[in-house]
Amino acid sequence: MKSARTRSLSGPWMGRAALTFVLVTLVALVIVPLLVQQRVAALRNDIVNAEPARTLVIQLQFNLVREMAALGELLLSGDAEYARTYAQALAEERTRFRELHQVAESLGPEILRQTARAEALANEWHRRVAATEIVERSRSGDPIDDVPRESPLLEAALGATAAIDEAIIAASAHNREQIAAAERLGLQVTILLAVLALIAAGAVAALDARLRRFADESNAQREEAEGALAETARVNDARAQLIRGITHDVKNPLGAARGYAELLSLGAKGPVHPDQVPLLRGIERSVNSALAIITDLLDVARADSGGLLVRWAPCDVTAVVHESVEQHHGAAATAGLELTIAGGDVPHVIHSDASRVQQVLGNLLSNAIKYTPPPGSVTVAIESTTATVSIHVSDTGPGVPASMRESIFDEFTRLHDGTPLKGHGLGLAIARRVARLLGGDVTAGDAATGGALFTLSLPTDRRAPVGAPASERDQHLRR
Repeated sequence: MKSARTRSLSGPWMGRAALTFVLVTLVALVIVPLLVQQRVAALRNDIVNAEPARTLVIQLQFNLVREMAALGELLLSGDAEYARTYAQALAEERTRFRELHQVAESLGPEILRQTARAEALANEWHRRVAATEIVERSRSGDPIDDVPRESPLLEAALGATAAIDEAIIAASAHNREQIAAAERLGLQVTILLAVLALIAAGAVAALDARLRRFADESNAQREEAEGALAETARVNDARAQLIRGITHDVKNPLGAARGYAELLSLGAKGPVHPDQVPLLRGIERSVNSALAIITDLLDVARADSGGLLVRWAPCDVTAVVHESVEQHHGAAATAGLELTIAGGDVPHVIHSDASRVQQVLGNLLSNAIKYTPPPGSVTVAIESTTATVSIHVSDTGPGVPASMRESIFDEFTRLHDGTPLKGHGLGLAIARRVARLLGGDVTAGDAATGGALFTLSLPTDRRAPVGAPASERDQHLRR
């Protein structure tokens, strides 16, 4: 079954294709009959033009026969009137040949060729008649009994004119066949296009129904997603309220317990026996650890609900790094580790919240010190580009498996459960949430030393709302 995304992509494409096909079919239904009509009209015009051509052929034949008859009478009687009849028929013949040439150009090359052949034969006959000087000798009264007859040339000219007529008749018959074929083809194409148009219309209707079904499914999925988001928001709010309520209710008695332990340590109820001092210090450490867990839980709840306060101001990342490293030098020395800063002291000023940056960096340093066995080292380096400033915290510890480089940022996830190492699995979760609240992120990878590499990336162009009053700029800003 196709996914919703695939349907959303294919639906519009299929709809456009079907609509285009319908439009092309409709245009073809208009254009094809017009083209057929133009073709048939041209063929009919050729047939119409053939009739005057046949008339001219008949007139040519009549003129040739008339010329032959006039010459025959002239030979028998020697009357000059027949010579004038011959000359008149010859003039009409030449006029008819000129007219036939003009018509034959539109009737095709075969008819034009036959016309030229007939004219050539007729001209040859007339040349031979002129060579015998029949007309001139009849005017002078000289005998003309010795004039040879040229009837084979005349018969050939008459045969050529008959061939013109036969070519015209054949061309007209061919044109009529083409007209019938064009009309049949036009009808067949029209029927085919009509069937295709109906099929396309059916496809469009089916596609429309499918798109409607997809739209209904999409609306249902959207409503379901909106409901899920609303439920998630409600659960998150309820979770945050529960955490705030529990931590508030637990924090107060823990604070009181720490106060009582401090009073006992100060001898408020009498001198403290030396054997009791370690117990009181253990109570204080346990209470402080519980209070730290509660504080972290509150930070997680605030981060999820957008309740963490961010105060945007110019922040020198280099200064924050040096301050955080200085604060953790004692813990690193106690753990038998060397804590150093790689690189120089070049300032890297961005617009952020220095206290939140220090909070994230503090969590990363605490983790590195906690999970790096002695003797080892923890190194902090700053890298800057035009878009980001990155703080890299690397160690020589066991590193983080690739399969857990995302899950370690979930609450209560500890990489080394079942070991004596202390922790409650909230530090990295808080670090990533705070980093993303600042517009950046925290990622895990492999260090060149073989240990873990945690990188805090912060944008260099992050800005608070322009023109907003200080009270609004200090509100909880999230992307």
